[in-house]
Amino acid sequence: MKYLFELGRQPEISTAELEAVFARLHIHPENQIPKYSGIYLVVKFESKLDAPHLSQILGGTKKIGREIKKIGDEIQSIANFLNENQTGKIQFGVSSNASQKIGLAIKKELKKLGRSVRYIEIKNTATILHNNLVEKQGDFTIVDNSVFVTEAIQDIEGFTTRDYGRPGSDDVSGMLPPKLARIMINLSGANPKTDTVLDPFCGSGTILTEALSMGFTNITGSDFSQKAIGDAKKNVDWMMNQYPVSTYPNIFLSDATKLLDHLKPNSINIIVSEPYLGKPLRDNEKKEILIQQADELKKLYIESFKEFHKILKKNGTIIFIIPKFRYNNDWITIDCLEEIKRIGFEQKPFNKTYASLLYHRPKQHVGREIWKFISK
Repeated sequence: MKYLFELGRQPEISTAELEAVFARLHIHPENQIPKYSGIYLVVKFESKLDAPHLSQILGGTKKIGREIKKIGDEIQSIANFLNENQTGKIQFGVSSNASQKIGLAIKKELKKLGRSVRYIEIKNTATILHNNLVEKQGDFTIVDNSVFVTEAIQDIEGFTTRDYGRPGSDDVSGMLPPKLARIMINLSGANPKTDTVLDPFCGSGTILTEALSMGFTNITGSDFSQKAIGDAKKNVDWMMNQYPVSTYPNIFLSDATKLLDHLKPNSINIIVSEPYLGKPLRDNEKKEILIQQADELKKLYIESFKEFHKILKKNGTIIFIIPKFRYNNDWITIDCLEEIKRIGFEQKPFNKTYASLLYHRPKQHVGREIWKFISK
């Protein structure tokens, strides 16, 4: 059975997340997941997927669709499916290289059958959501001559609320997007029921609140900033009023290099964190300033990893962002991988293609490079 995944803005990150979640949930594709091509990924499975449940877990997948039986061409296949599965007035939308042309042809076929039909032009997943097309089995995607009916779409409203609706924020230091926080948690392979997750640079608590929304019960966060701790607690309080969560994270003030003052040795399974990324950039910094900032951050990260090694259990996992700074058409990077390995960590690639994953938006001065480490 084939399924289609509409990937996020950076498909390589979405693909790595899918692979990690499949592994944790023991979902086995029939063949190796192909390297993404464009925004769609088509994967074959031996059995049916619980697409709505999977969509609730993922942060980097916009839409999941299941292949429908093909009768004739794509137009005839969709028309037959709609005629059999919708009562009353039919409502549907199509995503393809010629969406409107195909949509109008389907509408014509259905009218021949005496059906009342409304064709909806799909602009984004919000269009699907607001017209209830998932529930009506009325949204279709055509890829490589196969037709997929949408079974689940991303919870856009939930992510937006957790991004812009929470009370505590810091516009100066910036905030980790909730989708990226969720992706990072998933990349760790953490099990919500059994693993203890720590964010030692928790800031306003995005990773903590995403972990709460994912059902984690053992969550710890720390930061050296009193304001950050206050914001994180505000956001957790808000989260507990908005969502059915009952476990309050352990949140405390601490430098990331002094975690043993608060935590027991070998007590943490998973660390997921975006650390301090340096002073905000204005795009007019001299190269020397960026190199100096990179050197200062390198020292902080190495000292932090020394502490991480003490509190992590053997084979504990770290998902960690190491920034790189844009200078003209090049990047200023923080070269600390060898030092981290010498501390007692193994750097694990996310798949055969990517050792690390770069999250970066056009015109941003800072790129977030995501790395995975295992404690030896």
